[in-house]
Amino acid sequence: MKTLSAELAYFLRGRAKQNLKLLWYYSFFLLLLVIVYASLFRYLMLHLEGREYSFIAGVYWAITVMTTLGFGDITFHTDLGYVFAALVTISGVVFLLIILPFGLVSLFLAPWIEQRLRYRPNFTLPDGTSDHVLIFGINPTSRALIHNLESLAIPFFVITEDYQESLRLEEEEGIRVACGPVTDKKLLYRIQVASARYIFVNLSDTQNVNLCLTIRAICKTPIAAIVSDPDHLELMHLAGANKVVPLTRIIGRYLGIRSTTQGAMAHIIDSFGKLKIAEIPVNCTPFSGQTLEQAEIRQRTGLAVIGVLERGMFTVPSKDTLLSPTSLVVLAGTREQLALLEDLTGEQAKDDLIFILGHGKIGCAAANFLDHVPVPYLLIDHTENQNCEKHNSVLGDATNSQLLQKLGIEKAKGLIVTTNDDSTNVFLTLSSRHANPQVRIVARANTEANVAQLYAAGADFVVSNASVGANILTNILESKESIFLTEGLTIFRRPLPETLLGKTIEESQIRHLTGCSVVALEMKGSNPFPSPPPDTRLEAGMKLVLIGNTRQEDEFAMKFGNRR
Repeated sequence: MKTLSAELAYFLRGRAKQNLKLLWYYSFFLLLLVIVYASLFRYLMLHLEGREYSFIAGVYWAITVMTTLGFGDITFHTDLGYVFAALVTISGVVFLLIILPFGLVSLFLAPWIEQRLRYRPNFTLPDGTSDHVLIFGINPTSRALIHNLESLAIPFFVITEDYQESLRLEEEEGIRVACGPVTDKKLLYRIQVASARYIFVNLSDTQNVNLCLTIRAICKTPIAAIVSDPDHLELMHLAGANKVVPLTRIIGRYLGIRSTTQGAMAHIIDSFGKLKIAEIPVNCTPFSGQTLEQAEIRQRTGLAVIGVLERGMFTVPSKDTLLSPTSLVVLAGTREQLALLEDLTGEQAKDDLIFILGHGKIGCAAANFLDHVPVPYLLIDHTENQNCEKHNSVLGDATNSQLLQKLGIEKAKGLIVTTNDDSTNVFLTLSSRHANPQVRIVARANTEANVAQLYAAGADFVVSNASVGANILTNILESKESIFLTEGLTIFRRPLPETLLGKTIEESQIRHLTGCSVVALEMKGSNPFPSPPPDTRLEAGMKLVLIGNTRQEDEFAMKFGNRR
């Protein structure tokens, strides 16, 4: 039984919320009309009949006449007064008794009744529905995953226990939702769990275990689960999950990799057969400060440099592109070629020091990675982590610049920002950059919306929980071996659009029209051709491997009508 407040919440969101503005405007118009009529009533009574009434009496007379309740003891006795009273009565019938009820019914009551009759939280998918993806739980990671699935044109359904949330998702975002207890077998049968392509569970760890056991009692559909505590990995596997993603550990490790200058390891961000797309930090490598021509990466390793990422901005390099210490080089090649590159960049700095701001799960994961390198670090948090016995942290407010200076931030080579609040992360990034302009800052973004602000505050690298988790799950769905994409990058594969058939890459103007760059070409039965030159002609049967951000990926789909 839904509460009255839950039903009233319908009128405070979506289209009903917009209609409320119209109602306020109309109410103001009626109020203004009553004031005008009251003023005219006093004027006519005084000058036509010599009687004087107060303004309140005028308002009373206007309301009683407009609502056709009668004149009471206040009436006109002149012809002009009769005409004015008739005009007020007619306008009241039109504006109060016709337009107002019609507006209330058409803008609020009818849509609400239609919505109540239309929406059934526990819907049933048609028999034979298959190859769809089921997403249990809605949060920033799930939303980023939904964007990926929409881009890949893969059908999906979200399952939530929150009725109001299910209403909002369907009404405002057009997302198909099933509402009900997630471990209810009847609900699982109705959403065709046995014929689904994949199931993603993204609830609490205890709910995920319960859900996995319930699904396994019904079918063998593959399940991928995100765990918040890495210690629960084995339990999740025992419950029946095929893939378990310890998101906090992965993000913490990645933050640790990007914060330290001890060695430069290539990080594979995508793969297409034998072709690997990888990134490597320039800092503390022989290439730092050199142009691409001077670095001779291709001549020495065979790897093709397909891009340079500088604080979230991806550019296609030329021979004169300067490889700065704060940039990432994006490469295409084989594992063997990447191993050659790592041999060249294996030099280690001995005086590294990393500051970790935030001693939560991700801060612990970053510290664990730095322990294994090993690299000295300082953990700083305003409270002690009761769940971590391995690491000792400095207790204090990291937003206090005097504390950071006292701890020696000017000597730090790297800094990791890991708190759960993005506003705090932006503040810490900006203050740390001000305190040490040379420090290498790697920041965590809890939502994708704050990635740009963190880069603007001075972060060298930003990792979004939502996009990392979504990309991991998408790669699991597509059976890719890569872990996740670097924040700000999307590597995607599309069949060659018919409009580009026979053109060269330069003539296609893909980069000019969409911002995407062609990093490789695939032909059936042959290995991908990385970093094709601009005069390469596009032939039938080719597939394009492109790199860009999500906006540029959508732009490619709009320009060439080629959505997978």
